[in-house]
Amino acid sequence: MSVVVTPEFAVIGRELDINDAEALKNAGHELITNGQAPLRVDLDGLETANSVSVAVLVAWYRAAAREEKRIDFVNLSPELQEIIEFSGLSRLLLQAAPGL
Repeated sequence: MSVVVTPEFAVIGRELDINDAEALKNAGHELITNGQAPLRVDLDGLETANSVSVAVLVAWYRAAAREEKRIDFVNLSPELQEIIEFSGLSRLLLQAAPGL
């Protein structure tokens, strides 16, 4: 896998591609289920953003909502923020949170 999620919920790696998406989504779901709210996802280690990255963030957002936990995505690259804004997902994924 070229992108991993650490136990501290930091995303690290070059570029998330479709081949890694399911495994990364599942790793995040486990952290969401077992973690304390609010959850803080640090995206500083993600080097390149794309639509697959956004899809994984949406899946994590939905998983957190099912668990009734707040999730904050912090340290997003300008590129990832632009994709999220263009996709119309700002209200879900770009909440005011530390690090934004």
